[in-house]
Amino acid sequence: MATFQDYDGQSFKSRARSKRFFGLGTEKNRLLRARLLDSHARRPMFFLVLVSLTFLGATPASAHQPAPAVLKAKAPELEERPADEWLNSPPLKLADLHGQVVILHFWTFGCINCRHNDSAYKAWHQKYSGKGVTMIGVHTPETERERDLKRLKRSIEERGLKYPIVVDKDGKTWKSWDNHWWPSIYLIDKKGFVRYRWDGELNWKGAGGKAITEKKIAELLAEEIPATANN
Repeated sequence: MATFQDYDGQSFKSRARSKRFFGLGTEKNRLLRARLLDSHARRPMFFLVLVSLTFLGATPASAHQPAPAVLKAKAPELEERPADEWLNSPPLKLADLHGQVVILHFWTFGCINCRHNDSAYKAWHQKYSGKGVTMIGVHTPETERERDLKRLKRSIEERGLKYPIVVDKDGKTWKSWDNHWWPSIYLIDKKGFVRYRWDGELNWKGAGGKAITEKKIAELLAEEIPATANN
């Protein structure tokens, strides 16, 4: 299983919903999260993020201003899915997107915190589509209602989401990325490395996450890579 390495964790406060159904890594990670969330893991809440993208253990964060976690790790490939489990797009592979910046976010349609990020996702898709950026939404359900494909499709249509969305119905992609929150946003550079991560609502209590993340997208777009890096 691919894991994230060489990260420099930065703290920020945000609002998110966590997942208890799928595996959460080491026993140490589980105990730390249990203490942090005080048995209210599924509630939207104001929390201090533990940046723990690997199975090596959680690292408590400590600083002040909202900022994305800074990372440098090879992005795990998306799980293969049939065409009917990709919405708004044929099946995609991250390996085929080298040379582009990828915005990948985990969400589920019943999560109000995810809904509050919709405007940013739609703005980025409109601004960057066809300009070297691909947006991918990974829909990982928690409840039976969220597993209903018809309801998911209806929600996507009602919310006006036009970018590619993959149905992660069994949580395999969630687990391979060792993800723990809805929403979580990952920025992948042109070489296929995850460079930044933001958990929770982008603009919760004036955090300014949309502008901060958009600046990072522009920085990644401006980076030049050798032609051999795409091979």
